[in-house]
Amino acid sequence: MTETKKRNILAVLLFLIIMIVLASPACGEDEELLSQLPGQWTIDVGEEETITAVMTFSEDGSLLLLCSGADGEYLYSYEGAWSLTLVPDEMDRLTLLFTATDHPAYEGSGYSAECGYSVYAEGWVEEDVEHTYLILEDEAASGVSPFQDILGEAGGWPIGMHREEGPNMRVAHCKSFVSLREERSVSSARLAKVPLGAEVLAFTRYGEENGFLLCVYHGEYGYILSEYLEPIE
Repeated sequence: MTETKKRNILAVLLFLIIMIVLASPACGEDEELLSQLPGQWTIDVGEEETITAVMTFSEDGSLLLLCSGADGEYLYSYEGAWSLTLVPDEMDRLTLLFTATDHPAYEGSGYSAECGYSVYAEGWVEEDVEHTYLILEDEAASGVSPFQDILGEAGGWPIGMHREEGPNMRVAHCKSFVSLREERSVSSARLAKVPLGAEVLAFTRYGEENGFLLCVYHGEYGYILSEYLEPIE
């Protein structure tokens, strides 16, 4: 694939991402956001910081925040729940309610903090890894940041969270290989032969068209027929 075509594909991806961020609820923004939040996120506190905070949003609405110190050893955790309030024509509000912790300053005290956030997500891609960023802000100053106690000055607003996702699909149901096509057509130019069992990063969030999914394999962007792909368990 030429560098021009790669740039064109990345431009299309960026446009789709911007549309997800800015689209009205009628265009499916709310559903997209709800589908992206569950999972594990790492708090970005700068390249030289040694404290790590990992937050996990579970689909059942539960929340877990784990913290480690400068030596990499476990420090303490917060447990609680999260919920999203959809606000038409404005940024939605994410509420974090911490109800239990083994933090020595709050342990056994019934400590809880309800924090209101505006939230948006954006993604980018480098080679075979998808980078997604979630930025939490408190524009309305309606909550107290739970990260202040954990990260000190770095725990103020805004807070950036990040996750990387590698290959998510495996080539299957073929004799020896499938074609990575330049376009969504079996008559399109073949960019690469992807062998049976190979793992690829498929951008399922952008949907399937003509039976093809946008994929990246060894840094090469193209399209693979979805019937030859299966999720990696």
